[in-house]
Amino acid sequence: MNRTAHSYLRILFLALVGLFCFCYPFAVIGVAFDVKPPFSLDWAGSFLLFLEGSILLLAATFFSAPVRVLYAGACVIVLSYLVETLGVNTGFPFGIYHYTPVLLPRLPGGVPLAVMFAWVLIVFGGYGIVKRQPSNQRGMNVGGALSGAILATLLDLAIEPVAAHVVLYWQWLHQGSLDYYGVPLQNFVAWFVVAFVLVGLVHVVLRQRRNAFRVSPREQVVWKNVQKMGKVERLAMLAPGVLFLCSLFMFGLVDLTHGYYWGAVCALCAIVIILIVGSWLAHD
Repeated sequence: MNRTAHSYLRILFLALVGLFCFCYPFAVIGVAFDVKPPFSLDWAGSFLLFLEGSILLLAATFFSAPVRVLYAGACVIVLSYLVETLGVNTGFPFGIYHYTPVLLPRLPGGVPLAVMFAWVLIVFGGYGIVKRQPSNQRGMNVGGALSGAILATLLDLAIEPVAAHVVLYWQWLHQGSLDYYGVPLQNFVAWFVVAFVLVGLVHVVLRQRRNAFRVSPREQVVWKNVQKMGKVERLAMLAPGVLFLCSLFMFGLVDLTHGYYWGAVCALCAIVIILIVGSWLAHD
């Protein structure tokens, strides 16, 4: 990537981060405390998901070749769309559910495009957090992918009560013999497996391989030498963890204010795990 394109990328990244910082407090207050504005915000949930996913894709281009990031993002979007479409139309692997008209736009098969960007947030966010662990900086192993999948599942445990009962993004049509606030437990098993596969796939696509893609100079950045990075690069490095934490905080708070206390506990557990990872980095 030439210097001009890199400058435009920095400007776009900062603009999207600024937009997120403006929108996020309104989303949290509005949903957590049932604050209804005098105008329709039916589009707001979809917009925030598109914004968060786009920020993480842009952030990844600071540390991997853009073509790799596009390929990894496309893999997450296409594969998550396929598994979500399979789930909506067959009940496998998540259970029997359907999406309401709240999230937009609706793709063939009954799955909103915004859901694919939610998967980008979950997968790239979890991958970015796990990748920053000292043990994973040179090459993420199976344990790293499992850690990312655990974080993703804890986030889903916080999301489900809110999405199914508060903002009504989707509805579960059959709880099964074991359920969690009306959500079948098989959903979380499937969520863990899908997240594990996608986090591992993103790692395979983004890792350095000499003859796979043209290597960007920014791929030579060593994670421990954070002080040598520019301010925008530092912000891009922090973006996965920060956005993941923001999602956990928002859904955990909504769970708490609406009486879904186990969802709040799961969000808190994930936040503690992420903060522990951060403390390892600070002392490494």
